[in-house]
Amino acid sequence: MYLLSDYNIQDYGEARFSDLPKAQKGGFRSFRSMIPFDFLDKTAKDFDWNIYGDHNADVETGRELANAFVLNFHKWRQKGKGLYIYSSTKGTGKTYLSFCPANEVMNRYGVNVKFISVLDYLDLTKKSYNSMTDKEEKDSITKATVLILDDIGVEINREWINTTLYQMINYRYLNKLITIITSNYPVEQLKADDRFKSRIDEMCLPLHIPEISVRAMKTDKENREFIHEILKQKTP
Repeated sequence: MYLLSDYNIQDYGEARFSDLPKAQKGGFRSFRSMIPFDFLDKTAKDFDWNIYGDHNADVETGRELANAFVLNFHKWRQKGKGLYIYSSTKGTGKTYLSFCPANEVMNRYGVNVKFISVLDYLDLTKKSYNSMTDKEEKDSITKATVLILDDIGVEINREWINTTLYQMINYRYLNKLITIITSNYPVEQLKADDRFKSRIDEMCLPLHIPEISVRAMKTDKENREFIHEILKQKTP
């Protein structure tokens, strides 16, 4: 049994953690990444590309890019390159896919990873003017070695939002920090100014997810299984 212990982890600062061996192996990094708990252990092998069907060019390209991100991470890091994962269909697995390579590089190479949605980041930015804690959290997101920025969409057409996101993206570009972005839109369709879209093009390699809603397929399967279960039961 391990008691709460104070110790320092590079890029995260001082912390208290109840399981020191797990923390030393990267458990604390996972905890602080803000990746949803159910996805903290997901890696490339957990992402099922076969669900999109065979002989799909997007599948082959996506699989190769995701694997290369992990296996050749040092090259991506040298260039400050990330991924822009997009599809117009909701529920295709964009966010899920973003977690898988990020978890692997976090555990393999000991880098700090952060996950946040665009709307949550904008909300945090507003609050940071009044709270030192929120400001520190915002800084840790901006300066993370790998940042997953989820669901960039039409909300960036407002000037304040456009400028706020550009400042963060530009900082990461200048410092060669890796950004993984998910969106329902290809970069050229984002309602943002050209400097913003240009930075994303320079920072990220595009990865198009096939326009197949995995979420809808899963829901349909679960519903059919449930119907089968309740109909086969005899009424007492």
